[in-house]
Amino acid sequence: MSDFPKNLIQADDLNSEHLKLIFDKAKYFEDNFTNTIQNGEHFPDLKGRTVALAFFENSTRTRNSFELAAKRLSSDVLNFSANQSSLAKGESIADTIRTIDAMMVDIYVVRNQYNGTPAFIASITNNIVVNAGDGKHEHPTQAILDAYTILKHYGKVDGLNVSIIGDIINSRVARSNITMLRTLGADVKLFGPGTLLPRHLNCWNAPIHDNINDAIEWSDVIILLRIQNERMDSGLLPSISEYVKFYQINVANFAKKDKIILLHPGPVNYGVELEHNASKLHNSMIDRQVTNGVFTRMAVLSLLANR
Repeated sequence: MSDFPKNLIQADDLNSEHLKLIFDKAKYFEDNFTNTIQNGEHFPDLKGRTVALAFFENSTRTRNSFELAAKRLSSDVLNFSANQSSLAKGESIADTIRTIDAMMVDIYVVRNQYNGTPAFIASITNNIVVNAGDGKHEHPTQAILDAYTILKHYGKVDGLNVSIIGDIINSRVARSNITMLRTLGADVKLFGPGTLLPRHLNCWNAPIHDNINDAIEWSDVIILLRIQNERMDSGLLPSISEYVKFYQINVANFAKKDKIILLHPGPVNYGVELEHNASKLHNSMIDRQVTNGVFTRMAVLSLLANR
């Protein structure tokens, strides 16, 4: 535990041993959930600690997941919204963090639309900082819950084939998953429109599939990414119908293979990257990802606080 990082800013802050600790801790919380939380008790890991949810960008799954995780660990939770703070009056992030520091906060969970904000906050506070998504940079706890979901289904991550499909270049989820899945020994390939792939593919050294059927045939796991509507308006994609034709996961193509699972970080644009009926198939893990997100974030908070 002594070498567990103080902060979690990006996926490569964690090695395979760190990830094993997280997965084992998450399983402990999951296995003991019924006898603890549902009996009106809480895990004591963060008793006497305060977690500040510093969300400068809108979020549903990540924010609620971290709030539940902190409360189930007996923490006090400070909810911070940028549009309801002095930031809206021109106060700097540095001054805001100094103010919250003075309130004796112990852990910051930070989500921001600009790359590098969690790292900047970590540089000006002595408290723990967890990146809950920054710009197009990274989203390490999403990669953790994705890997945990894969591990629970297959019993391993090492040696599996994982395809990430969709808007790769703008995705912080893709960046964190590429790093973390490789740390755990998975092979990763990408697939998406050329305008939404990295301009210099060798920067990630990730092969590209030729078509959606090849991606499904090769993969044990598909991580599907949201296509943002502004990509259509900006000319990066010709039309929704074109995207659906060449890149959508649907019942017709996905149900052809039994040994494969589907993940999506949400929110899903049904009818674009994913046909709604395909999300109801037995090998869709989307709802399980949400459940696993609470347990893995409990594990991250507990291990960071008690390193």
